[in-house]
Amino acid sequence: MQRGFSLVELMVAMTMSLLLLAGALSILYSSRLSYEENDRLARVQETGRTAMELILRDVRGAGYQGCSRPILAGDFINAISGGAASVLWDFERPLRGYNAAGGVWAPTLDASANGLTPAPTVGSDVLVLRTVRDDQASFHTTGDMDPSTADVPVEGPPGVTVEAGTPMVIADCRGATAFFVSTTFITDATTGVADIPHATGAVAGTPGNSDASLVRGFYQDSTVTPVQSVVYYVAPNAGGMALWQKTGAAVPVPLIDGVERMQFRYGVDANLDMVADSYVTANLVGNWNNVVSLEVAILVRAEEQYGPQENTSTYTLLDTTFTPPAGDRHRRSVFATTIVLRNRSS
Repeated sequence: MQRGFSLVELMVAMTMSLLLLAGALSILYSSRLSYEENDRLARVQETGRTAMELILRDVRGAGYQGCSRPILAGDFINAISGGAASVLWDFERPLRGYNAAGGVWAPTLDASANGLTPAPTVGSDVLVLRTVRDDQASFHTTGDMDPSTADVPVEGPPGVTVEAGTPMVIADCRGATAFFVSTTFITDATTGVADIPHATGAVAGTPGNSDASLVRGFYQDSTVTPVQSVVYYVAPNAGGMALWQKTGAAVPVPLIDGVERMQFRYGVDANLDMVADSYVTANLVGNWNNVVSLEVAILVRAEEQYGPQENTSTYTLLDTTFTPPAGDRHRRSVFATTIVLRNRSS
């Protein structure tokens, strides 16, 4: 005789199935939450590491002036028009900083930095570097340069194009001179030789050279290296915050989204032994040529808010603190490091 399940048995089986299903759904939900949290954390970590690496690369190359170091008064000549008066073209100093405090910057933002678009976020420092980069070709002179107004005879990688308006530093062990390339040149496709023009006058959106002379002639085998002024700052981008970069006369570009705050302290060498004696904010630096290292801290925020719990944490960046606004649910993390200016400490 055929017999089925009783109503009680069916209810017991359904109850057990629901319990098992609830357990499985709970595990699935927990796994999803863990995945989303780890994904947000990974993105924050990636953003922080990338931002630090970009800043680190340019800081390490700051202040390059060939073998003409340590820099003494009169060793470096800035042949750029208005160079000493503009933070963008003041290649005598390896870097310049602006400390954000009380809704303003100290010292006051230079006119070239004050006109950045978008404007720097109040509460984050601004850093200006004069640096060399690995992806730019360097050259050496093939003969003595005489007179100082003559084109610079150089040899470098074959077939390289250097655009007009590129700032360069020519240096030997007696000193260095910064100047702009006045006309685009291309090195020979076989030998790599070329002549670098440096006529006076504005060029390619830059102020150009104040004079066609490099002040003095340079000997054979002097180094000639492209340099750049690079500005790092934090500003809004696409509804959030980002690390922005301005290179030379180019318009600023957003580098890394999610960078919310940035702070710097500068290692000052007071006794000229190439070792930092103290770390101070930008407003307390007396001589920027005495800065040999840099402390940097950035605060990175996850792109999306997460969970129902408000973020009430306080984040410390060197000597400043940041508290998220009321109702904020973004995850954040602080990244900090100390970077040595290789060209000022060795």
